[in-house]
Amino acid sequence: MKKEVNKRRHFFDEVYKTLAFLIGVALLSFLMPHQSKFQYQFELGKPWQYDLLTATFDFPIYKSADDLQHERNAIIESQHPYFDYKEDVKEKILLELNEKAPAVLHAAPNSSLIESTSQLIATYLDKAYEKGIMSNDDYQYLLDNKIEKITVTRNKIGLSHTTANILPLDQVIDQLKKEYPQRLESLLPIELWDFEKWLQPNVTYNEELTLKIKNEELNSLSVTSGMIQAGERIIDRGELVTEEDFRILESLKKESSIRREGSLDEQLTTIIGQTLLVTSFILLLYLYLRLFRKQYFASKRVITLLLGMIIGMVAITSAVVNYGNASMIYIIPYALIPIITSIFFDTRTGLYTHYITIFLASFIAPLPFEFILLQAAVGMVAITTLRDISQRSQLVNAALAIVITYSLIYLGYGLTLDDSLQQMNAWMFAFFFLNGILLLLVYPFVYVIEQSFGFISNMRLIELSDVNSPLMRKLSEDAPGTFQHSMQVANLASEIANKIGGNPMLARTGALYHDIGKVHSPAFFVENQAKGNNPHQYLTPEASAQIIRQHVLDGVSMAKEAGLPRSIIEFIETHHGKSMTRYFYNEWCNKHPDQEPNMEQFTYQGPNPYTKELAIVMICDTVEAASRSLNEYTDESISNLVEKLVNGIIAEHYLDKAPITLREISEAKEILKEKLANIYHTRIAYPELKTTNKTTENTTEK
Repeated sequence: MKKEVNKRRHFFDEVYKTLAFLIGVALLSFLMPHQSKFQYQFELGKPWQYDLLTATFDFPIYKSADDLQHERNAIIESQHPYFDYKEDVKEKILLELNEKAPAVLHAAPNSSLIESTSQLIATYLDKAYEKGIMSNDDYQYLLDNKIEKITVTRNKIGLSHTTANILPLDQVIDQLKKEYPQRLESLLPIELWDFEKWLQPNVTYNEELTLKIKNEELNSLSVTSGMIQAGERIIDRGELVTEEDFRILESLKKESSIRREGSLDEQLTTIIGQTLLVTSFILLLYLYLRLFRKQYFASKRVITLLLGMIIGMVAITSAVVNYGNASMIYIIPYALIPIITSIFFDTRTGLYTHYITIFLASFIAPLPFEFILLQAAVGMVAITTLRDISQRSQLVNAALAIVITYSLIYLGYGLTLDDSLQQMNAWMFAFFFLNGILLLLVYPFVYVIEQSFGFISNMRLIELSDVNSPLMRKLSEDAPGTFQHSMQVANLASEIANKIGGNPMLARTGALYHDIGKVHSPAFFVENQAKGNNPHQYLTPEASAQIIRQHVLDGVSMAKEAGLPRSIIEFIETHHGKSMTRYFYNEWCNKHPDQEPNMEQFTYQGPNPYTKELAIVMICDTVEAASRSLNEYTDESISNLVEKLVNGIIAEHYLDKAPITLREISEAKEILKEKLANIYHTRIAYPELKTTNKTTENTTEK
């Protein structure tokens, strides 16, 4: 039944990993630019790095975006707003004046004055309307925007006018009141003389026509400034790319892209090629993990994290290039990938993942060779300077080293191309500096990954190895013998891991917590018992074995309750593996020689160690505990004990799943022998001082 469950679990794990890689390929292929890239890379003011280039087809020379914008702005600035001249307004106003004047003449006592005033007003308005009267708001708009000329359409003919020749309505009214003040004041305030309500402008703004004319002029603007004929020479190797050359090359690039986009076959070919490239790189990662990092390949969490980081960085690159300034990709902290991968896994995996990421991102970057050159160098520096984070100063130093590397490589590459500092983009150095600042995100990223994926970093291990933590204090107070044993195992495990290529901080921290379950019943473990007080003498072997075995389950429960990482809980589960409580098993067999024992009652639940660090702690725990029972501590007795116990662990196949070699086990034995000999070395007895009467007298005299 258990085999069936394991087989089913293995099958679903394989399906998950396969789907993860396939989804990774699909997402990365989607992020790739769907049009094929121009085969030449060039920059303004830099030398042409290829052979003689001639045009293979006719193509126009496209104006640059800045030139087009400049021409559009010139059209917009030079364009006159259009106004309509309304003939009927003047006729309407003069007609009202002529119709109302007789009524006033009949009612007023001074009819001759009113008549003459009316004629003067009619004459002035006739001239003013002929010139053109505009609303105050329209006229103020012309003044505010410094528009000196307008076009007035009259009888479907557009005539150019200066703004100064058009009269605003307020000016007309003020002129009327200024020229005839006495006559107007002597008349009754009848409706005829309320100019603000009576008079109307006859030159009105035609927004629709203005926009139509402007759009026609903008649409008629040519986007090209010439033609290149097929076979015409463009540029040769070593020549500097001038502004004219740059426009021609950009035009060739644009025209090539238009021709490719117009062909469905070429688009399909591009997509197939990109998918093959993405598949190849992801397949390399798949094979690397499967062949050389089997412990990582077996973990769904590891695969998810690695693929997630690759896809995330490529997606950010695509967003920056497509929606921002392409040069700003150098702000993206690609070095986060090798740093984070090295912290949680190893440097080789970190560098491998980093290179796959930058190779994929280079298909999106505008200058692929320069991009790969810079990022490859930075990845190596990142791994060299920041493999293990244990202090904040390390991260600052690493960020500084990466900024310097970016700057030096970019400077050297630029000088190699054109031997001129003036041609370099000064903004690149600012981007490199911002990149270094963003690298400080390593700390929050590490915390997020620890919480999300259950991995553990050296920073977290340093926090956990503090003996003043709640669990460690409880262990030291309730089970002081076990605490001392754990400290000794931690020191031995750290030394061995450092020697044979394991993680010494992980081995040390795991060893500190491996026996925390003993705090529930410390008196039942020999290291905590007072001399002559052994509670097991009152229990059956089965009951004693159950109590001893229970400390593993209790330890796991305590660790989970305290929120310890999974990596530490594994040490609690595996430090005895599937070994037996041999003492109580033998005792039971001696008492029941004719019966078959129930092996489960005397066997730990396991599992056996499956990492190098777990194997180291099992060996150190077994040897350190047994070393306390030696009658005498000599080099020979210690050596025999170590050889016997370690060889027994190997013979029982407890280390079969752990990636530890016989050579590494041999080195571990030598370290155990040396360290135990130092711990239990024989002290020299100090001789007693024999005093005589004479010395006593001399001493007294002094």
